[in-house]
Amino acid sequence: MLFSRIKKSRNEMFDREYEFDKIVSAIKDGVPLIVVTGIRRVGKTTLVKVLLNEIDTPGVYIDARKLWSTHANISPNVIKKEILKSLNARKSYAPVMRLLKSLKSVTIAGSGVEFKDKNTDLIDVLDDIENSGERAVIIFDEAQYLRYSNYDYTALFASLNDSYENITLILTGSEIGVLEEFLGFNDRYSPLYKREHEIVHLDRFSRGESMQYLMKGFHETGMDVPDEEIRDAVEVLDGIVGWLREYGWLRYRGRSHGTAIDEVFQRAKSDIIDELSRYSRRYLTIMMAVSEGYNAWSSLKAYLERAEGKRINDGSLNTALRNLIKYGYLEKHGDEYRITDPVIERALRHAR
Repeated sequence: MLFSRIKKSRNEMFDREYEFDKIVSAIKDGVPLIVVTGIRRVGKTTLVKVLLNEIDTPGVYIDARKLWSTHANISPNVIKKEILKSLNARKSYAPVMRLLKSLKSVTIAGSGVEFKDKNTDLIDVLDDIENSGERAVIIFDEAQYLRYSNYDYTALFASLNDSYENITLILTGSEIGVLEEFLGFNDRYSPLYKREHEIVHLDRFSRGESMQYLMKGFHETGMDVPDEEIRDAVEVLDGIVGWLREYGWLRYRGRSHGTAIDEVFQRAKSDIIDELSRYSRRYLTIMMAVSEGYNAWSSLKAYLERAEGKRINDGSLNTALRNLIKYGYLEKHGDEYRITDPVIERALRHAR
């Protein structure tokens, strides 16, 4: 169902044919590194997970954000275990089983898959996949979280880019600026400087696409939702498929139009407060200021000084604004700052 949280096949997704086909083409052409970008809740994770189920190529899915929250330092040993865990979880898929049977480093038992040698390291696993002769895909979702590791994954990715023919890496990232800085394709001091890669960017849906998404979803559920409610939802949720899906699901579960919109805002408010609490209370104050229309640098500084009751150093404010842009929460148009997600913007107006 279109409004379901989990999508397993291509026919459960809406649109994204162009992006899907672009990634498949890059894999077939042997592109070693594919970077999938887009703001939060625009459908990157759904796209890459469905991709693994649809292509005749064995693949591994690793959630870097989850690993960071669990382990803090994402070591190569953690990644090695995640590769085996992902292959084991997906061994019912023929391409994955085909790869497993060709790997010399693992054994397939009734209870699952395990390494034959406990001392096998990450490079051993990658070498084994490379030497299997099978093209394989390894996905790091929200890959920018790998930058917190004590291990230099950009050096590993550069080595795979240069020397491995059978492994395609797919990296996704919502914190686009942070991901770009981490990978350093244009940084002459980065291991990945000028390395071959393909970028696939997911935009928010247009108004027409958003209308079609909701209408198709409600048609699947057999619901007769008035056009004016669908238009209002599209106006408020502005093409962010994650919020459109949430709204559709809530309506399917019996909420009225107004209640569903309110609950989406409550979820957005909770999410943004939780996410920004990882960084700084000041970031949340800045986001609140922008949501209330304080878009210029000078007015933001004045708002922040009133809120904190002290003078704010210009450099500190500039650093906070640059970080919020890198993390994907703000964007700058001319001399004004805007919140990238309109649902977050509206929710923050009532966050106090």
